[in-house]
Amino acid sequence: MRQIAIFGLGSFGKALAKSLASEGVEVIAVDRDKDKVEDIKDYVTVAAACDSTDEKTLKNLGIENVDLGCVAIGEDVEAGLLTTILLKKLGVPTIFSRAVTPMQKEILKAIGVARIIEIEEEMGSEIASTIIAPKILKRVTLGENHSIVEIKVPSKFVGKRISELELRKKNKINIVAIKRNVPDIDKANGGRKVKEEINTVPDPETIFDEDDIIIVAGKNSDIKNL
Repeated sequence: MRQIAIFGLGSFGKALAKSLASEGVEVIAVDRDKDKVEDIKDYVTVAAACDSTDEKTLKNLGIENVDLGCVAIGEDVEAGLLTTILLKKLGVPTIFSRAVTPMQKEILKAIGVARIIEIEEEMGSEIASTIIAPKILKRVTLGENHSIVEIKVPSKFVGKRISELELRKKNKINIVAIKRNVPDIDKANGGRKVKEEINTVPDPETIFDEDDIIIVAGKNSDIKNL
């Protein structure tokens, strides 16, 4: 089971922690504010009221063993940066970190975090989706339980026809479109280039290529299984 550490339990951090926990992820939630920690403790695996800029504290929590650390600290820019640096030092393999100023964003780029977050509370659940299902490139929510998502074609689809996969029958998924890079001639320079082609009505006999991007629609649980 994946273990995720979240630092900062404001509106965004709290929404992210709850969304991840609801999907069965082990969540370690950290904030200096005891009230915020008290408010989240019943939803997550571990809730700790402590200073995330203290290396010894992070080691005591076992943060070096988590799969991903998300620094969701908002107002205290310095604390957010120091926490991010410590996660790097401790060897956390993947780090998401929130930026609230242009300078902070530039520093996070220099540190080399996996993703810089520039969003508010309503996007917490969307970030949770990308953590849980990293192959999802984009998502459009259609309702409480349905979405249209853009994903890299699964390796098991490559070389097979849409019809033989029976996605609607077996996976309860509808293919909306296929995005594919195809060779093209640059008429201005006489050379070759690659352009993106979108097939919005894919033929059942279409064979999936290795680099295809597919856009599918369905229930979130079925998309997650796919």
